[in-house]
Amino acid sequence: MSVNTEKNTPAAEGGPAVEAVALESEARAERDDSVYTHTFKHPFSYQGVTIEKLTFDWGKLTGKDHLAIENELLLRGKTLVTPEFTGEFLCGMATRACTDRNGDGFRILNMEVLKAMPMRDFQTICKRARAFLLRAGS
Repeated sequence: MSVNTEKNTPAAEGGPAVEAVALESEARAERDDSVYTHTFKHPFSYQGVTIEKLTFDWGKLTGKDHLAIENELLLRGKTLVTPEFTGEFLCGMATRACTDRNGDGFRILNMEVLKAMPMRDFQTICKRARAFLLRAGS
């Protein structure tokens, strides 16, 4: 009769359990949707400024930002029913979440810049904002 002398501790030896933990940790990092970097397929130019990528930190937004976006829309006569499905709300959210600044420290992204983007990029950014809101509500 043969005796199995292998230890049943794959984690201590770097076996499958360690790999599983590493994969799980990696998957958690990928699910962290609070920061999104959008890279343009073709650099986007608006009023002499060329943008190749934009970074959005959805997680930095606060209730104060939500109310400010809401108030801006109301001042323009826009009715807000459900923020996550209102394009202009998502645009306001994107402008506030964008972390990119010019040399003077001012935001490089505003509603006009967003509206001038190619539709594919515009939609991708809005969908990321919507996805963040929808996951936050679950």
